[in-house]
Amino acid sequence: MMLSRICRLTASTVLLSLAVVPEAGASQQTTPRGWWRNEAIVKELGLAVEQVTRINAIFETTMPELRQDREELERLEAKLSRMIQDDRMDEATLSRQIDRVETARANGNKTRSMMLTRMYRVLTREQRTRFDQLSKEWAVSARPPFPPPSAFPPPASPGGTSQGKPAPSDSQRRPG
Repeated sequence: MMLSRICRLTASTVLLSLAVVPEAGASQQTTPRGWWRNEAIVKELGLAVEQVTRINAIFETTMPELRQDREELERLEAKLSRMIQDDRMDEATLSRQIDRVETARANGNKTRSMMLTRMYRVLTREQRTRFDQLSKEWAVSARPPFPPPSAFPPPASPGGTSQGKPAPSDSQRRPG
C-alpha cells in the first residue's frame, strides 16, 4: 500500500516536472512556463485563481534557488573536468571532487522535488486524481503536451537573453 502510494507520487512528481520546464531557447515573453498557466489544463482540473496564484508563487520563489544550484553544479563539474585532464591529479583528490559534484546534483534534485511536491499539495484530492489521469495520458501520447524536459531554464547571456543551447551532457564533457 505504502509502496503503491510512493510510486504514484513519484510518477506524478516526474510528470509535474515535465510541465514546469520551458522549451530550450524559448522566450519567456512568448511561451508561458508551467502547466498551471495553460488555460485548457486549468479548466480541466478546475483550478481556482487562488490555486494558480499559489502554484505560481511556489515556482517563482524556488527558481532562483534552482538556478543557483545549477550554477554551482556547473562550476563543480567544470573544475572536475579540468582535474580529470590533469595527469598529476591523484585519485583521492578526484574522488573528493566527484563527491562535491554529486552532492551539488543531489541538492538541486532535492530543491526541485520539494518544489514539485509543494505544487502538487495545492491541488485537492479530486484535482490530484484528475491530474494523475491526465499525466498518464500525456506520458503515452504521441506528442508531449509540454516542452521537452531539461533540468533548468537556459542561463541568461550577458546581453540578458537566453542562449537557447542545452548544457553538454556529462558524456560530452568527459575526455574520450
